[in-house]
Amino acid sequence: MSASREGAPVKKAYLETIALVERLHRECLEVIKADLDRQGIRDLNNVQAMILFNIGDDVLSVGELTNRGYYLGSNVSYNVK
Repeated sequence: MSASREGAPVKKAYLETIALVERLHRECLEVIKADLDRQGIRDLNNVQAMILFNIGDDVLSVGELTNRGYYLGSNVSYNVK
């Protein structure tokens, strides 16, 4: 059996896990959005709420946000006000 065939089940499981993590992340953001809506919070979106949660009481620059992995989007400045 070739090495590529032996690794196929592992690769499939890995890709399925990545897809599930992405789905879980989207579901988490939806729960946060629903909670913000329920509380009547309109000046903060779900991504911004996650950033604030991860920052906590720290004072960080925009660069530090991405370096620490708190925000991995393409335009962190859009979400930081």
